[in-house]
Amino acid sequence: MWNRNPSIFWGGALVIVGVLFLLANLGVLNNINWDVVWPVLLIALGVWLIVARVGPGGASADVDSAEPRDGLEKAKLEVAVGAGRLEVRSAALDEQLYRVHIDHAGAPPEIRLDRGTGTVRISQRVDWFMGARRLHIDARLADAIPWEVSCSTGAIRGDFDLSSAALTGFTCRTGASQVSMALGAPKGTVPVRVEGGALTVHVTRPVGAAIQVQASGGAVQLRTDGARQDGLGTRSWRSEGYDAAPDRYDVTVSGGALNVDITSR
Repeated sequence: MWNRNPSIFWGGALVIVGVLFLLANLGVLNNINWDVVWPVLLIALGVWLIVARVGPGGASADVDSAEPRDGLEKAKLEVAVGAGRLEVRSAALDEQLYRVHIDHAGAPPEIRLDRGTGTVRISQRVDWFMGARRLHIDARLADAIPWEVSCSTGAIRGDFDLSSAALTGFTCRTGASQVSMALGAPKGTVPVRVEGGALTVHVTRPVGAAIQVQASGGAVQLRTDGARQDGLGTRSWRSEGYDAAPDRYDVTVSGGALNVDITSR
């Protein structure tokens, strides 16, 4: 199942316009009337926005899902959607594995559990109008077992409070997004990876938890426990005693313009 952001469509449209500009400048296309091309593009954009609101699937709807743990000793959450708001929190759920509530307008998301692998998948089919619609995912994960979290999204505002669970890994490939993570005590070396465009990433860890962070991008602002590094390219930092710590977080953030904040609680 495809789970792409509509920016792919509009990115392709911009590429086509750029090619037309180039060919016109090279004299290959001498008959293009840009006084016509630009109004057509504006009309197309207007139609896209209107259909996104009143077209098929434009109405609001809710999706709810929950499953029992049934002996699972570890699990993984995979989220593959377009743009929207994500709230993922670990919580005491008794014998349940997860609870998810989704408020959306557009193509209805699907929630599936593969018990063989312990993987909970939240996905959404292709909807070229999805970018103009609402999507709010509220997920609760049982903190009685370890979790791995993975997301592939468009531009999001993501709030991941996993402070009461054992996290085995976190990966997020996203667009221009804000991602906040509250982490608990690490067990072993826990990789945390965030990749995207213009990113604001805030990571909170327990006091004394060992951590290293590497931020790579065009423009980087890295703040770590009161220290600050600004510049281009790559900036890195590690807490005291990181190399000798058996339990630690290994954080990597990469993208365009980066604002990374590492704090303790």
